Amino acid sequence: MRKVSALDRVTDEFVDGLLDHVPELAIDMGVPLRENTISDFSPEGAQELRALYEQALTRAEQVEDEDSVDAVTRKAFTWDLQNHVELDEAGLLVGVLNNIGSPVQMIRDPFTLMPTDTQAQWEDIVRRVSEVPKGYSTYMRGLEWAVKNGHAPSRVQTEFALRDLAAQGGSQDPYARLLKEFDSSEVAEQEALRARLEEAVAGAQKATGEFRAWLKDEIAPVATNRDAVGRENYILLSANFLGKKINPEETYEWALEELRGIHERQQAIVSDLYGEGVTVAEAFERLNNDPDHQVHGTVNLTRWMQQTSDEAVEYLADRHFTVTDEMRRLSAMISPAGDGGIFYTPPTDDFSRPGTMWWAVPPGVEVFHTWQEKTTVYHEGMPGHHMQLARAVSMKDSLNTWRRQLCWFSGHGEGWALYAEELMDELGFLRHPAEQLGMLDAQRLRAARVLVDIGLHLGLQKPSPAYLASIGISEDAFKAALETSPYVSLGEPEVGPGVWDRNDLWAFMNLNVAMNPKFLEFETTRYLGWAGQASSYKVGQRVWQELRADWVAKHQAGATASAGLPDESVLREFHDTALALGGLPLEVLEDVMRNA
Repeated sequence: MRKVSALDRVTDEFVDGLLDHVPELAIDMGVPLRENTISDFSPEGAQELRALYEQALTRAEQVEDEDSVDAVTRKAFTWDLQNHVELDEAGLLVGVLNNIGSPVQMIRDPFTLMPTDTQAQWEDIVRRVSEVPKGYSTYMRGLEWAVKNGHAPSRVQTEFALRDLAAQGGSQDPYARLLKEFDSSEVAEQEALRARLEEAVAGAQKATGEFRAWLKDEIAPVATNRDAVGRENYILLSANFLGKKINPEETYEWALEELRGIHERQQAIVSDLYGEGVTVAEAFERLNNDPDHQVHGTVNLTRWMQQTSDEAVEYLADRHFTVTDEMRRLSAMISPAGDGGIFYTPPTDDFSRPGTMWWAVPPGVEVFHTWQEKTTVYHEGMPGHHMQLARAVSMKDSLNTWRRQLCWFSGHGEGWALYAEELMDELGFLRHPAEQLGMLDAQRLRAARVLVDIGLHLGLQKPSPAYLASIGISEDAFKAALETSPYVSLGEPEVGPGVWDRNDLWAFMNLNVAMNPKFLEFETTRYLGWAGQASSYKVGQRVWQELRADWVAKHQAGATASAGLPDESVLREFHDTALALGGLPLEVLEDVMRNA
């Protein structure tokens, strides 16, 4: 076992302070809650967090590296913390409002992960529910600050939040659900505890309703009709997701060609399946109506996800990856959020809560298309997020807590998961051509997202009719898709002539992916309000694929970048070396792997 270094102690102290300030992280990690059970979303709370980051940076500078692990930790730790300070200086961390990664979700979603087995665990739930009103109160101050300082939320995100909050006050009430769970738990007979929970739930429900009314009356009238964040802010926000700063214009041009290449691969499969003259969109419709590629109901969906996952774990473990016994546990669950998201939560530090794939199925969605979603299981589970994050959690003997559980960049993590999707195709797990088409649909989605993300937020010119034709989209189809945009009712967006706007974004995505409209609206709203995140997946995959090609060229005799699947031993060595590093900024990952 590696000796704890002075730098490890600095990062441990930072994590300790972070868990005090951001209790949601403690819930994610499965560690006990401190006195504070909900974050302070006010400007003052942001100032306290910044002080914590700056103090940790200073402390790190005062200690020496003791081994090669420290050298990597220092690079990653410094990169991460300095990026946070830059974002704070730009005013981009206070009063954030979007449909996936803002306090609206941070207040509600962690309850899904809180354990409910013992009285002590229910005591923690009661404490957190009781602090929901405080959470909304500090968030109001944060939103007021954002408006005053030129960072008012957009009309799109405000309207989505109002709908979300209305659902929380009705059929998707997360607090009423807690009462039902208490009544079916092993501590249901604890009448005094239930009475306290009931009182806390009433307070949380009231606070949710009051916040929604305040948002409607005070923020909606001043919400901006501009979605773009601009080039300077985009580079900062993108770096927060990637762990490296990119040239957005070069990346945009790369994505144009990447998308064109994916379309050509899709069309070739469609021609093999259905003959010449059938378009990709027509093939998707046929596949969606094919009962051989469907499961019905969430019970069958969960069963299919679990079976698909179990098969992948069994094959890959100790052949292409190092997999401990505890990592073999991977659960498939339906999330009660119902917002359309599909995500993974890593295991707790002791693996008592296993890694879990979640699908937040919207109300009314009953048919699921396995040809399209098989690759999603590999993305979220094995060898995607589960392989990556569970492996990091298991590295107690060599990595500190920050490296194992808190150093997360979506360019690294989501890029790996996209790499994992293509790997499973390389290994022959996408056995039906339709499943390969589904994988390419997922890849196409991520390439298209690079274009809409950078194009909209930088205010670039939208693609020409000639380019659209090269990816199978006619001008008439694009115009028709514009008319179906869910954002039309919000009025004309503030952009110049010929520049990407939110309706173009909708139309482009609508014509590039086979996705249920309810899911797609959630997705496109996410891109509008989370600048830099949507593009991080494909940009990260680009880095992972380049790193593998470099590794193979260096470690496999006679290998070339285009020689196909590497030798099994070389491939496993690449995977094990990279994943044993835990999460890293992409810039640091590139440096370490190219010098390994």
